[in-house]
Amino acid sequence: MQRTIEIADFELPRGPVSIVQLMAMPRATWEHLRSEINRRRRQDPSRPLARCRLCNGPVFIRSHFASGEHSPVYAHYPESPADCPWHQGTNLKPDDARAAQYHGHQECALHRWMCDAIAELVSKDPRCTLVTVDTYRRPAIEKRGRYPDVYAEIKGLGKFAIEVQLSKPFAPEIAARHLHYEVEGVALIWVFRQLEAELPQGFHDVITLQRGNAFLFDDPALVASTERGTLILSALIENEHGDFLKPRLVTLDELDHSTGRAVFLEDRRTARLRDHCRAGRIKWWEAFAAAPPDKFDYPFSQDCFVPAWDSIRTLVPALGPWKQQCWTELSYRGDRHFAELAAILFSIARTAATGKDRVYVTRYTGSGALLAMLNAKLTSQAFMPYAALIETMLAATPARDRLARSSLARTFEQARCEAEQIQPGHPVWSGVARLFPEIYDGLRRAELNDLGRLPQWAGGTAQEG
Repeated sequence: MQRTIEIADFELPRGPVSIVQLMAMPRATWEHLRSEINRRRRQDPSRPLARCRLCNGPVFIRSHFASGEHSPVYAHYPESPADCPWHQGTNLKPDDARAAQYHGHQECALHRWMCDAIAELVSKDPRCTLVTVDTYRRPAIEKRGRYPDVYAEIKGLGKFAIEVQLSKPFAPEIAARHLHYEVEGVALIWVFRQLEAELPQGFHDVITLQRGNAFLFDDPALVASTERGTLILSALIENEHGDFLKPRLVTLDELDHSTGRAVFLEDRRTARLRDHCRAGRIKWWEAFAAAPPDKFDYPFSQDCFVPAWDSIRTLVPALGPWKQQCWTELSYRGDRHFAELAAILFSIARTAATGKDRVYVTRYTGSGALLAMLNAKLTSQAFMPYAALIETMLAATPARDRLARSSLARTFEQARCEAEQIQPGHPVWSGVARLFPEIYDGLRRAELNDLGRLPQWAGGTAQEG
């Protein structure tokens, strides 16, 4: 029976990810992990992003194709201990795999024709100051240069490396090229001739790095390019189901290469990720707007919190039994208790986002309201068990300066001493993680941060969110 790496320990904030979790991930999620592992491998092999739980050796994500689909599995890198009980055997080295794929020939006639045709079309742009084909580019920053299939410099638009890919690209080489050109300030575009019904995983890796976009130099693109006298590509972008929308003809001017990491027409991956994060909070923001604490003595008993509770209970079913347990063991309404805890966290988020104290759970107002609210709530027996959870939220946001206040530091210390803290996996922690994945979901937080899209209120640089 094939041995399997059952758990990989990722660098924080991701943390441990079991093979069961990995295989249950949406394709976009595990493909991003795969890309980041390869990216780190090229940047610093001595500091792997993921390690085998048993042998601590570096691991990567291999795509296994069966029954018409790709599935992710872990695999050891060659230097991992061969005596690991989870070791699967020797992997084919990338150079050997490439040699087998090409049978010793690195380029075919179609590949050469596409490179020459693309270069000729780019050169027709009056702004083009330089275009080369398969020519060594001396690096400005990196230790060694590259031989891009097509390299172009266009005045007012920038520098472009266009890689024509007809056969399956290899993940380490994909990561290496993206890292190189990102550092060099060159926009990298992968161009295919066509997309087969069953794409090799390497094509999926490229599409992931291009945020759900694929670019073709197919017959429609060739005809349009010839007619207009400039390079035009067919752009295919993903829909919400992972399929592609109808191709669109685009010029280099229409592409977004401002992120430095990749070129795309529309970022289809980040929008879905951020929509997922916001979806858990919609009903709660509505409830807090409808029942501000300065208008009601018991705001969490208002009807507007019913749909908010129903929404989170649907997303985290374990909160249902926990609600009953609250009543049985503690004699209080679990739904209202959770709403009050949520109000504490939403107060931190709102204060972090605006830079002005705003709380949804007490009548404190003005400067110092957040600190006063936290001190008041965390000294009560009902909320002491959530000190670690609340501190995690506070520490991750721009409101973390409150942690340096001596009064709050004493309050947190007292709460941890007097009450057993809930941990990840507890229904309440899971519920809060669904409300604020940007804070508590290490995988999603890391992915947003990788892309420069972690919102400012969660400690990132993106202004929206």
